[in-house]
Amino acid sequence: MPALAQTKPTPERVLAKAVLRAADQLGLSQSDLAQVLGVHRTTITQLKKSLKLDPNSKQGELALLLIRLARSLFALTGGDQTWIQHFMRTSNRATGGIPAEQVTRLEGLFAVLRFVDGMRGKV
Repeated sequence: MPALAQTKPTPERVLAKAVLRAADQLGLSQSDLAQVLGVHRTTITQLKKSLKLDPNSKQGELALLLIRLARSLFALTGGDQTWIQHFMRTSNRATGGIPAEQVTRLEGLFAVLRFVDGMRGKV
């Protein structure tokens, strides 16, 4: 049996790939993602290479919140990347700021998530 078929994805690998994909979908840079996770920018470079992020760590929990935001926006927009990135980069009175900047702080991430979850509830 080929080695590739024997490899089982680990939760750490799945989370790392998912958060990198979510950051890309949201239009967040490597520096932005580092701020969201509360790590140095070079840690994101290492994350891309190792593809390991512990779901039980502080960074893992923050990654799960960012993934939830990306999935919610994807569901709201039908996957329209232009709209998602416009939402993230435009000042929003309902969230009290620019979502891409807000998500770099915990309280901002929760504010944006509450807003998006509320919008999803109306759909």
